[in-house]
Amino acid sequence: MRLMAIGIKPGVRVEVLRRGKPGGILHVACGIMEFMIRHDQADEMGVSLVSG
Repeated sequence: MRLMAIGIKPGVRVEVLRRGKPGGILHVACGIMEFMIRHDQADEMGVSLVSG
């Protein structure tokens, strides 16, 4: 999976910065790194809502 290849490991916090049109891309951040992922890649991730 691409996220593992760039160093995004299970259990890390990833923040959605912007969402494109439905079915488009997501602009996300993990620490100081920002990147874009497709919705199909995001669907492969387990997601938990973190408030704050």
